[in-house]
Amino acid sequence: MLRLFEIGFQVVGHWCLSGNEPKLQLTNMQSDQNVIYAFVVDVNVMYIGKTTQPLERRMYGYQRPGPTQSTNIKNRANILGALEKGRVVQILGLRDNGLHHYGSFHINLVAGLEDDLINKLNPEWNGQVKAETARSVNERKADEQKSVSPETFTEKRFMRRNMDKSLQAAIPLPENCFILTLHSAYFNSGFFNVGVRYQHLFGADLEEISISCDGLANEFTGYINRSANTNHTPRIMGGVPLKRWFQEVSELNGHIHVEVISPHSIKINLFKNAL
Repeated sequence: MLRLFEIGFQVVGHWCLSGNEPKLQLTNMQSDQNVIYAFVVDVNVMYIGKTTQPLERRMYGYQRPGPTQSTNIKNRANILGALEKGRVVQILGLRDNGLHHYGSFHINLVAGLEDDLINKLNPEWNGQVKAETARSVNERKADEQKSVSPETFTEKRFMRRNMDKSLQAAIPLPENCFILTLHSAYFNSGFFNVGVRYQHLFGADLEEISISCDGLANEFTGYINRSANTNHTPRIMGGVPLKRWFQEVSELNGHIHVEVISPHSIKINLFKNAL
């Protein structure tokens, strides 16, 4: 995802659940045409596409696909599946600014960039249409049974938040430290949310953050996302390295200790004394 930001992509919106349907929330580039866009789940670029239509109209195709629009149908299912698992699905966009020319001829940035981005980043959903077509009805039903309803997810999130608060209250910690429960979204995706009490300790939206994990020889770089949560508290996106560390040293619903070294540096340890 950071590679897209480096070449000028910006967050233009996100998908959210409305009942059992994916709902589009665009905050920028709604009427822009000639846009290359990406669907990003947590920190992972999952799909890259381009449009010569207004971006909002193109996104509506994923929200309400026609019966013969196989790509729209598959991506709608992918978006819905990610949302039902409590994951963040952001929309990134890059518009053609019209500044690229070869002699007197305009070079379409969007048309030229899409194929190379797909080749370099290899987004999963770009290559998933054929694989999805081959899935059996029974496999799809099994996936649906595993999904979590919005009501259940909200209830569980409330319980986990209160569990973290109880641990924090029971165990005295320095002001720059806190404890987190590794519920499924954190454990399986490599990110975590920061509570309101500690949000002032972190940097601004989309700034990088160095993450040091106990037992790893080298630190790695994540980023701070302040647009994923409605109250703009930080979400620390560590991606695959953080997910691997969670799964190697802990277990689902285990606990970690986070120490904030600076607004752009944290240290994480396994917390073994949880109540």
